[in-house]
Amino acid sequence: MHKRKRWLVLVCLVVAEASIASMGISAAGDTKYATITNSEAREMLDKVEADIKANYFDPRMNGMDLDKRFEEARQKIAAAKSQDEALLSIAAAVAALDDSHTRFTPPVRPYGVEYGWYALAIGDSACYVKAVRSDSDAAAKGLKPGDQIVSINGIRLQRDDIHNVEYSYFVFPQSGFHLEVRSPDGVDRTFVAMAKVIPGQTMITHTDVMTWARTHRYTGDDDRSRYHEVNEQVLFWKLPDFLVDPANVDALLNKTRNYETVVFDLRGNPGGLIGAEEKFLGGVFDHDVKIGDRKSRDGLKPVIAKSRGKKAFDGKLIVLIDSKSASASELFARVVQLEKRGTVLGDRSAGAVREGKMFIHAVELDRINVTQYRAMISVADLIMTDGKTLEHGGVMPDERILPTPADIAAGRDPVLARAAELAGVKLTPDEAGKIFPFQWPKEEIPRMD
Repeated sequence: MHKRKRWLVLVCLVVAEASIASMGISAAGDTKYATITNSEAREMLDKVEADIKANYFDPRMNGMDLDKRFEEARQKIAAAKSQDEALLSIAAAVAALDDSHTRFTPPVRPYGVEYGWYALAIGDSACYVKAVRSDSDAAAKGLKPGDQIVSINGIRLQRDDIHNVEYSYFVFPQSGFHLEVRSPDGVDRTFVAMAKVIPGQTMITHTDVMTWARTHRYTGDDDRSRYHEVNEQVLFWKLPDFLVDPANVDALLNKTRNYETVVFDLRGNPGGLIGAEEKFLGGVFDHDVKIGDRKSRDGLKPVIAKSRGKKAFDGKLIVLIDSKSASASELFARVVQLEKRGTVLGDRSAGAVREGKMFIHAVELDRINVTQYRAMISVADLIMTDGKTLEHGGVMPDERILPTPADIAAGRDPVLARAAELAGVKLTPDEAGKIFPFQWPKEEIPRMD
């Protein structure tokens, strides 16, 4: 791991711990919530370490001394003065692998938080506010779309850092953020944006563990895509993720049959089911296409997307990506590039493409109650047909089009406007911005890619 990334992960987790302590939230008197002891945290660490050793795709652990790193975590847990401090040690040990699909998610808390704003990395360095909830403290303090987040809780925010920052603050909720922001007109300001605390999270019973596992496997029965048609010639298709039942993909692809151009908008798409991505790719190629070689402990195995043959869409194809396009959406875009099947527009993608598998465990608190935690572990990487992996590097578009802070503030979409131009229709950036207005992400669903 690069020194800056390792330093950032640890700093984020330490800052998270301090912030949690400042929230003043107590579970005292709530008989449904029990604090995890240091010995139970040690048990959790041991199980996660065993999962990694048995399943991580690279037995060399990316060159990291896993035994040493986890032994350091055990020592920190033994000396931990709080549940949060112990859980932080587990998260930091797992994050040290510097792997996009290897993450620890701790047990449910007796509260949740809503920060009220959404950030997006644009280009190779800066991060900007994409949306702000109107009823949030951030909005009351004057945070607006188009503002650059210069620093958060004293940490300078850059593109390479935002994933780790979001991870640490998602896992370990904050009462608020000390923000340094820069408005589109260049004015700098600092303030504290408080989070909305949502009480009511409780412990779960033994039976609830199995219920949780069933209900969190998204079936993809509903079509959550958004569509926009222009003159019965161009279809703009906003695909929010690849969490679609592969059996349902053909029916969705049938929508493309009568169009000259299809624009797949994969911006913000975090990935999803491997089978769904393969079916989508097969739906835009008139021949079977090799996606790459799956690299696991069992060696290399070719991954092929089977064509729909005569039913495949054979018109002009345009794919849109940004820094939030990850995993399956990146693979889709890169195969389109490598096979010269279409044009990719937008910003460099996330570089988070490994295949993750979820491992769910529970700690028994008493005869009835348990607390569930999980680890997502990379069981494979994918080597593309050019011999390279997209992990960390991502996909560089054929045309890199970056919205300006003023574009974000005004709701303009120059990327979609350029796609329309290539498709032979006229849309101004202002008009394009109204086609797929920002929607707040749903409750996070663990990626199964």
